[in-house]
Amino acid sequence: MRLKDKVALVTGGGRGIGRDIVLAYAREGAHVVVNDVDPATADATAKDAAALGSKSLAVVADVAKSVDINRLIETVIKERGRIDIVVNNAMKIVPGKLEALPEAAWDTTMNIGLKGAFLVSQAAAKHMIAQKSGVIVNIASIAGLFPYNWAGAYSVVKAGLIMLTKLQAMEWAPYGIRANAITPGYIRTPGTEAMYADPEIYEGRRKGVPMGRVGSGEDIAGPAIFLACDESRYTTGSMVGADGGQAVGYFLTVPGRRFSGGRID
Repeated sequence: MRLKDKVALVTGGGRGIGRDIVLAYAREGAHVVVNDVDPATADATAKDAAALGSKSLAVVADVAKSVDINRLIETVIKERGRIDIVVNNAMKIVPGKLEALPEAAWDTTMNIGLKGAFLVSQAAAKHMIAQKSGVIVNIASIAGLFPYNWAGAYSVVKAGLIMLTKLQAMEWAPYGIRANAITPGYIRTPGTEAMYADPEIYEGRRKGVPMGRVGSGEDIAGPAIFLACDESRYTTGSMVGADGGQAVGYFLTVPGRRFSGGRID
């Protein structure tokens, strides 16, 4: 077990990618704190983690609110005595065209996805600095590398999260804290199921991935384990792509020559 007895906090851990990371960490021996704004999904995921042997805990808190964040971290320390791993996964996309995007929509995505990640990390880092160890895993996105149109502030948030990761890595390395980011590509989750259920959308996206398939939350959980465990002890400030080659597959979608049967058409 690569995370045996580590205390891990996963924000937005009730469903989707967050849930898959929670369960993967539990299988690796971590005691996982499941944070979500939805009590039902947080409790259900914590129970599933407990069934895998984790001393799991569900904590409802809104990472867009500093009061909630402070209570969240205080609860982790009170109930588990330390905090070894933080996975900043909580996110909410409020889509819209830039010229018509309401300020509140911009603020919602920013406050949860970027400001929240900063404040959660900051609150946890105070304890990690004292214990001279800790790991932060930020769930960014390929949208932080390329603009995702009509998704509001989403691309801006994910680009900012990548830079925040590098800053955390640089400033906190002397305290034994590592920070890395994962950049998922197309991932099928309960939150995106309605979109991927459309065969045309699914097939169009699948074709844009060199590996030929849309990913799952489990495809993100693997890198999240690696970045949290001692196998990556010399890795910090890095971006780990989990996109099936999407970030390097631009020319798959550009009209031009194609190989067919050993020849170029």
